[in-house]
This record gives sequence, C-alpha cells and structure tokens, in this order.
Amino acid sequence: MTAELVSGAEVGRRLGVSREAVRLWRGQPGFPEPLARVGQALVWDWRKVESWAVRTGRGKGQRSETKQGTGRAR
Repeated sequence: MTAELVSGAEVGRRLGVSREAVRLWRGQPGFPEPLARVGQALVWDWRKVESWAVRTGRGKGQRSETKQGTGRAR
C-alpha cells in the first residue's frame, strides 16, 4: 500500500488545528517522523499521523494545553 503524503498544512486542515500546532507537535515524542522534504515542505504518511492523533486525542474537537505545545482544535 502506498503512503498518502501530506504536508504540515494539510495535517492541520485535516485535524482542525493550525500549522503552528503541527509544528509544535513535531517536537513531541511519538509524533511520526516526516518521510521526506518536497521543496520547502516536510511530508508525512497520513495513516501514521492519523493513528498518532487518534491515540493521543489530538485534533477535531479535542482541546489541548497550548503551554504543552499541542495547540487547540478550532
């Protein structure tokens, strides 16, 4: 199965958070490593990011502490 590649901006759109929240999540243990850099953008395998989001309760209606670098869902 091929990976569905998504940028940080697309991760934010799909999870209902800002790009800044995604940038902060990148520094947290367990957030998937990017697969590659395409031009200026890092890209991830959407399935891995989605799995992480479900496991950790991030995005789409979930509220998190900004001070912990998780951002807030819109």
